[in-house]
Amino acid sequence: MGKKNDSEHNSIKEAYALLQASSPSELVRKFIKEDQRLLKAQIWDYKNSELVLNKVKEIVESAINNGFATGDKDSEDELKDILWFWYHHATGYAIWGYKDKVKALEFSLKALKYQTSDNPNQITRLLYLLVRNQDVEATDWLKTIVNEPDKTASYGIMKEYLAGNFFKR
Repeated sequence: MGKKNDSEHNSIKEAYALLQASSPSELVRKFIKEDQRLLKAQIWDYKNSELVLNKVKEIVESAINNGFATGDKDSEDELKDILWFWYHHATGYAIWGYKDKVKALEFSLKALKYQTSDNPNQITRLLYLLVRNQDVEATDWLKTIVNEPDKTASYGIMKEYLAGNFFKR
C-alpha cells in the first residue's frame, strides 16, 4: 500500500472505531442501525457535525474520494452503501426538514452517484427527479415502482410533491 492509501486505510479504521465495527459489512450494518435510531428519535441532522453518523460519513467519503480501495468489490460497495444511505436520508431532510432545495439537489445527485447497481431502492431516483421538477420523468419512473415498501412510499412522496409540499414552510 502507498502512503496515500495507508492514511485512507487508517481513516477507515477510525470510522470502524466510531461504530465499534471490524469490517465494511459490520460498519454498514451498525451505520444503518444508528441511522434508524436517530431517525426514530427525530435527531437525525446533516448539519450536526457531532453526530457519529455524520463523522463516519465524512471519513468514508473522504477515503473513497481519495482513492481508497479495499481490493474487494463487495466491501467497496458496502462503503458506498453508507454514503448512499446518508445522502438518501439527507435529501429527504433537506426537502421536508430544512426546506433547502440547493442541498436537496446536491444530496440527491450524490445519493444516485453512490447507489450501487444491486441496491433495489427506487425512491432515490424519484426524489432526484422531483427536486429537479422533472414531473414527466418522475411520473414515468413512478409507474415502474412495483415492489413494497417503495411503491407505497413513492406514491406518498409524489402526492406531497403534487400538493406543493416540497420545500414548503
